[in-house]
Amino acid sequence: MSSSFLPHESAQVFKGMRRYRYYEPQHSLTDAVRSPYVWWWRYLRMSKNYWWVCRRRGAVGDERLRMMYRDFGDVYASSFQEWWQQKGAHLFMERQAFARVRALDAKDLRLSREQEDHLLLELPVFMTERTILKQVRELLRNHERRHVERRSTAKRTLAKYVGLKQDVIEIARQVWQMSYEARDMNIEYQMGKPQGNKSLYQIGKELRLVASCMPQTGDTIERTRKRVNGMKVAVTRMLRRADNLIANAEIGIFPSVTPPKEPIRLRQTQQLKLDESVKAGFWRPLFDDEETLQNKVIQSKEPQTSDLFEK
Repeated sequence: MSSSFLPHESAQVFKGMRRYRYYEPQHSLTDAVRSPYVWWWRYLRMSKNYWWVCRRRGAVGDERLRMMYRDFGDVYASSFQEWWQQKGAHLFMERQAFARVRALDAKDLRLSREQEDHLLLELPVFMTERTILKQVRELLRNHERRHVERRSTAKRTLAKYVGLKQDVIEIARQVWQMSYEARDMNIEYQMGKPQGNKSLYQIGKELRLVASCMPQTGDTIERTRKRVNGMKVAVTRMLRRADNLIANAEIGIFPSVTPPKEPIRLRQTQQLKLDESVKAGFWRPLFDDEETLQNKVIQSKEPQTSDLFEK
């Protein structure tokens, strides 16, 4: 393998960060707290299913949850700074250098990747740069295997952003947090209905979610009704996005607001234990990056080894 595609030795390299290359761990932490990676971690701390696999130390039947716990560990047990230093940086850093255009040695024509991923060219150096670039473009555009794809050698990678901006991820979490904090945990609320002691409109109004739906002096009854309905729709949409971001984060896909094709399914006895633990107040989402949650669950008889993994 060519030296242009060797593992990084002197720097950490990340995709999805402000810079690609970091020579000091503290510098990567500074940028990580503003990157999509911190949001993946934050949404995991809003997941009951992920809290449960942490409490079970990975002993659940859903393989996606087990693999996530193996990689991310207990996100409820430490601050983001601690988690990034212990798990995150290693999890998201690139294992190999990015591919690049390079000059081949006439005596050693080994490629840094598979040959089908390359277009071999002969460039007369006496031609003008403009002519060379024009001809290279033509050859690339007509190449039968030509396609652009985002490649990563990190252990965990971000999903491709499609019409989803980071501010939507942030706002969806704010809406979800306000909705959660207004709820009575003994009641199961329906999507689109009032969420606890605050209506959907109140949540949207406090967050100023949609400027055109904020009340205005002189509004008629009809105009007020339209603003209220518009805000309710916007809040409901954000709650649904947040729920899907949580559901995807816990199975290893982030960020995505599309409902997972296969949601997490726990065995009935495990689901009952999880529900009891939540009802008893042992679980709650964490919104403060410095806060941790003590390891508690409903105690029952010690499970047999065969019961640790669901069938």
